Amino acid sequence: MQLNWLYSWNVVDVASGLLGWLAVIGLLIRQSRKQERKLPIWKVLLAALAGLFSFSFKIPLLGQNVNIALLPLGLWVLYLFLRNRSWPDYRKFAWIGFAANYLFLAMALLAGFIQGSLYDRNDPSTYLAHLEKAKLVAIHPSAREATFEEKLFANTLGEVTAADMSDTLEWHYESVREDGAYYRQERFPYALLGAEARWGSGLHAVVYLEADGMGLLLATQDRYYYYRSEKPMLKWGGGQ
Repeated sequence: MQLNWLYSWNVVDVASGLLGWLAVIGLLIRQSRKQERKLPIWKVLLAALAGLFSFSFKIPLLGQNVNIALLPLGLWVLYLFLRNRSWPDYRKFAWIGFAANYLFLAMALLAGFIQGSLYDRNDPSTYLAHLEKAKLVAIHPSAREATFEEKLFANTLGEVTAADMSDTLEWHYESVREDGAYYRQERFPYALLGAEARWGSGLHAVVYLEADGMGLLLATQDRYYYYRSEKPMLKWGGGQ
Protein backbone atom coordinates (compact mmCIF):
# COMPACT_ATOMS: atom_id res chain seq x y z
CA MET A 1 0.00 0.00 0.00
CA GLN A 2 1.38 3.39 -0.99
CA LEU A 3 1.31 5.97 1.76
CA ASN A 4 1.02 8.96 -0.53
CA TRP A 5 -0.01 11.22 2.32
CA LEU A 6 3.53 10.93 3.67
CA TYR A 7 4.83 12.84 0.65
CA SER A 8 2.96 15.92 1.82
CA TRP A 9 4.36 15.76 5.35
CA ASN A 10 7.37 17.69 6.50
CA VAL A 11 9.00 14.80 8.33
CA VAL A 12 11.65 17.02 9.94
CA ASP A 13 8.99 19.30 11.45
CA VAL A 14 6.98 16.33 12.69
CA ALA A 15 10.04 14.71 14.27
CA SER A 16 11.19 17.94 15.93
CA GLY A 17 7.67 18.54 17.27
CA LEU A 18 7.50 15.06 18.76
CA LEU A 19 10.93 15.44 20.34
CA GLY A 20 9.87 18.79 21.79
CA TRP A 21 6.75 17.32 23.37
CA LEU A 22 8.70 14.33 24.71
CA ALA A 23 11.14 16.75 26.34
CA VAL A 24 8.28 18.71 27.92
CA ILE A 25 6.64 15.51 29.22
CA GLY A 26 10.01 14.42 30.60
CA LEU A 27 10.35 17.70 32.50
CA LEU A 28 6.82 17.38 33.87
CA ILE A 29 7.47 13.82 35.06
CA ARG A 30 10.74 14.88 36.66
CA GLN A 31 9.07 17.77 38.48
CA SER A 32 6.13 15.59 39.50
CA ARG A 33 8.48 13.10 41.17
CA LYS A 34 10.14 15.91 43.11
CA GLN A 35 6.82 17.15 44.51
CA GLU A 36 6.03 16.14 48.06
CA ARG A 37 2.34 16.19 47.27
CA LYS A 38 1.39 13.89 44.42
CA LEU A 39 -0.93 15.59 41.95
CA PRO A 40 -3.35 14.07 39.41
CA ILE A 41 -1.61 13.78 36.05
CA TRP A 42 -4.47 15.45 34.20
CA LYS A 43 -4.21 18.50 36.43
CA VAL A 44 -0.46 18.64 35.85
CA LEU A 45 -1.01 18.55 32.11
CA LEU A 46 -3.68 21.24 32.28
CA ALA A 47 -1.36 23.49 34.28
CA ALA A 48 1.42 23.00 31.71
CA LEU A 49 -0.95 23.68 28.81
CA ALA A 50 -2.19 26.82 30.54
CA GLY A 51 1.40 28.00 30.92
CA LEU A 52 1.99 27.36 27.24
CA PHE A 53 -0.44 30.12 26.24
CA SER A 54 1.29 33.46 25.96
CA PHE A 55 1.30 36.82 24.27
CA SER A 56 3.74 36.39 21.41
CA PHE A 57 4.87 38.10 18.23
CA LYS A 58 6.10 36.68 14.96
CA ILE A 59 9.46 37.63 13.49
CA PRO A 60 11.52 36.36 10.54
CA LEU A 61 14.54 34.47 11.83
CA LEU A 62 17.01 32.34 9.88
CA GLY A 63 14.76 32.17 6.86
CA GLN A 64 11.53 31.30 8.64
CA ASN A 65 8.80 33.05 10.62
CA VAL A 66 8.87 32.10 14.30
CA ASN A 67 6.80 33.07 17.35
CA ILE A 68 8.58 34.67 20.30
CA ALA A 69 6.69 34.24 23.58
CA LEU A 70 6.73 37.47 25.55
CA LEU A 71 4.08 37.51 28.29
CA PRO A 72 2.84 34.37 30.14
CA LEU A 73 -0.89 35.05 29.80
CA GLY A 74 -1.97 31.50 30.59
CA LEU A 75 0.20 31.41 33.68
CA TRP A 76 -1.36 34.63 34.98
CA VAL A 77 -4.88 33.30 34.38
CA LEU A 78 -4.01 30.09 36.21
CA TYR A 79 -2.64 32.13 39.11
CA LEU A 80 -5.91 34.08 39.36
CA PHE A 81 -7.86 30.82 39.63
CA LEU A 82 -5.51 29.05 42.07
CA ARG A 83 -3.93 31.84 44.12
CA ASN A 84 -6.04 31.13 47.20
CA ARG A 85 -5.85 27.35 46.87
CA SER A 86 -3.12 25.28 45.30
CA TRP A 87 -1.07 27.72 43.26
CA PRO A 88 2.28 26.70 44.87
CA ASP A 89 1.62 23.09 43.83
CA TYR A 90 1.05 23.91 40.16
CA ARG A 91 3.26 26.95 39.72
CA LYS A 92 6.35 25.08 38.47
CA PHE A 93 4.31 23.03 36.02
CA ALA A 94 2.85 26.21 34.57
CA TRP A 95 6.32 27.71 34.20
CA ILE A 96 7.48 24.55 32.44
CA GLY A 97 4.62 25.10 30.01
CA PHE A 98 5.69 28.68 29.38
CA ALA A 99 9.34 27.67 28.97
CA ALA A 100 8.18 25.09 26.42
CA ASN A 101 7.53 28.00 24.03
CA TYR A 102 11.27 28.59 23.84
CA LEU A 103 12.01 24.89 23.60
CA PHE A 104 9.69 24.65 20.60
CA LEU A 105 11.31 27.78 19.14
CA ALA A 106 14.75 26.17 19.39
CA MET A 107 13.42 22.95 17.86
CA ALA A 108 11.82 24.89 14.99
CA LEU A 109 15.10 26.66 14.21
CA LEU A 110 16.99 23.37 14.38
CA ALA A 111 14.38 21.73 12.15
CA GLY A 112 14.72 24.55 9.63
CA PHE A 113 18.49 24.04 9.50
CA ILE A 114 18.14 20.26 9.09
CA GLN A 115 15.36 20.71 6.51
CA GLY A 116 17.59 22.96 4.43
CA SER A 117 20.44 20.46 4.65
CA LEU A 118 18.31 17.51 3.58
CA TYR A 119 16.11 19.17 0.97
CA ASP A 120 17.63 21.78 -1.33
CA ARG A 121 14.85 24.23 -2.22
CA ASN A 122 16.88 25.52 -5.18
CA ASP A 123 17.15 22.09 -6.77
CA PRO A 124 14.19 21.34 -9.09
CA SER A 125 14.58 17.59 -8.50
CA THR A 126 13.52 18.20 -4.88
CA TYR A 127 10.06 19.17 -6.13
CA LEU A 128 10.03 16.69 -9.02
CA ALA A 129 11.50 13.59 -7.41
CA HIS A 130 8.66 11.22 -8.37
CA LEU A 131 7.35 11.44 -11.91
CA GLU A 132 5.48 8.13 -12.18
CA LYS A 133 2.08 9.84 -12.10
CA ALA A 134 3.10 13.04 -13.89
CA LYS A 135 0.90 14.20 -16.75
CA LEU A 136 1.40 17.08 -19.17
CA VAL A 137 -1.57 19.39 -19.67
CA ALA A 138 -1.85 22.19 -22.22
CA ILE A 139 -3.32 25.19 -20.43
CA HIS A 140 -3.36 27.61 -23.35
CA PRO A 141 -4.54 27.39 -27.00
CA SER A 142 -1.08 28.42 -28.24
CA ALA A 143 0.51 25.24 -26.85
CA ARG A 144 1.95 22.93 -29.49
CA GLU A 145 1.18 19.23 -29.39
CA ALA A 146 3.70 17.66 -27.04
CA THR A 147 4.28 14.42 -25.17
CA PHE A 148 5.66 13.98 -21.67
CA GLU A 149 8.18 11.15 -21.41
CA GLU A 150 9.38 10.44 -17.90
CA LYS A 151 12.88 9.28 -18.86
CA LEU A 152 13.50 12.22 -21.21
CA PHE A 153 12.22 14.73 -18.66
CA ALA A 154 14.21 13.20 -15.78
CA ASN A 155 17.44 13.16 -17.78
CA THR A 156 17.01 16.77 -18.88
CA LEU A 157 16.00 17.85 -15.39
CA GLY A 158 19.44 16.88 -14.14
CA GLU A 159 21.03 19.33 -16.59
CA VAL A 160 18.92 22.46 -16.05
CA THR A 161 20.44 25.59 -14.59
CA ALA A 162 18.87 28.49 -12.72
CA ALA A 163 17.96 31.31 -15.10
CA ASP A 164 17.47 35.05 -14.77
CA MET A 165 13.98 36.21 -13.81
CA SER A 166 14.66 39.95 -13.90
CA ASP A 167 12.61 40.41 -17.08
CA THR A 168 9.39 38.84 -15.78
CA LEU A 169 7.51 42.06 -16.55
CA GLU A 170 8.39 41.52 -20.20
CA TRP A 171 6.79 38.09 -20.00
CA HIS A 172 3.49 39.80 -19.25
CA TYR A 173 3.82 42.25 -22.14
CA GLU A 174 4.59 39.35 -24.49
CA SER A 175 1.13 37.93 -23.75
CA VAL A 176 -0.90 40.22 -25.98
CA ARG A 177 -4.65 39.70 -25.99
CA GLU A 178 -6.28 38.51 -29.17
CA ASP A 179 -9.91 39.55 -29.76
CA GLY A 180 -10.21 40.27 -26.02
CA ALA A 181 -10.64 36.57 -25.25
CA TYR A 182 -7.31 34.76 -25.41
CA TYR A 183 -3.68 35.67 -25.22
CA ARG A 184 -2.02 35.46 -28.61
CA GLN A 185 0.92 33.73 -27.02
CA GLU A 186 1.70 32.40 -23.58
CA ARG A 187 5.24 31.93 -22.33
CA PHE A 188 4.29 28.94 -20.18
CA PRO A 189 1.44 27.10 -21.95
CA TYR A 190 1.98 23.73 -20.24
CA ALA A 191 1.42 22.50 -16.69
CA LEU A 192 2.86 19.30 -15.28
CA LEU A 193 0.42 17.63 -12.90
CA GLY A 194 0.90 14.67 -10.58
CA ALA A 195 4.63 15.02 -9.92
CA GLU A 196 5.61 14.54 -6.26
CA ALA A 197 8.39 16.06 -4.21
CA ARG A 198 10.99 14.10 -2.30
CA TRP A 199 9.61 11.92 0.45
CA GLY A 200 9.08 13.77 3.69
CA SER A 201 10.09 17.19 2.37
CA GLY A 202 6.62 18.69 2.76
CA LEU A 203 7.38 20.88 -0.26
CA HIS A 204 4.88 21.69 -2.99
CA ALA A 205 5.20 23.48 -6.30
CA VAL A 206 2.98 24.20 -9.27
CA VAL A 207 5.02 23.23 -12.34
CA TYR A 208 4.89 25.08 -15.67
CA LEU A 209 6.84 24.42 -18.86
CA GLU A 210 7.86 27.04 -21.36
CA ALA A 211 6.57 27.11 -24.92
CA ASP A 212 9.91 25.95 -26.36
CA GLY A 213 10.01 23.03 -23.90
CA MET A 214 13.35 24.19 -22.47
CA GLY A 215 12.13 26.41 -19.64
CA LEU A 216 10.80 25.24 -16.28
CA LEU A 217 8.93 27.45 -13.79
CA LEU A 218 8.19 26.26 -10.26
CA ALA A 219 5.68 28.28 -8.25
CA THR A 220 5.97 27.53 -4.52
CA GLN A 221 4.10 29.08 -1.62
CA ASP A 222 6.61 31.88 -1.13
CA ARG A 223 8.60 32.28 -4.36
CA TYR A 224 9.23 31.30 -7.98
CA TYR A 225 12.11 29.27 -9.42
CA TYR A 226 13.00 29.47 -13.09
CA TYR A 227 15.33 27.05 -14.89
CA ARG A 228 16.52 26.56 -18.46
CA SER A 229 17.91 23.53 -20.27
CA GLU A 230 19.90 23.34 -23.49
CA LYS A 231 17.48 20.87 -25.05
CA PRO A 232 13.71 20.32 -24.90
CA MET A 233 12.30 18.53 -21.88
CA LEU A 234 9.29 17.41 -23.92
CA LYS A 235 8.87 15.31 -27.01
CA TRP A 236 7.13 17.21 -29.77
CA GLY A 237 4.33 15.35 -31.48
CA GLY A 238 1.07 13.64 -30.61
CA GLY A 239 -0.24 11.03 -28.22
CA GLN A 240 1.19 10.08 -24.88
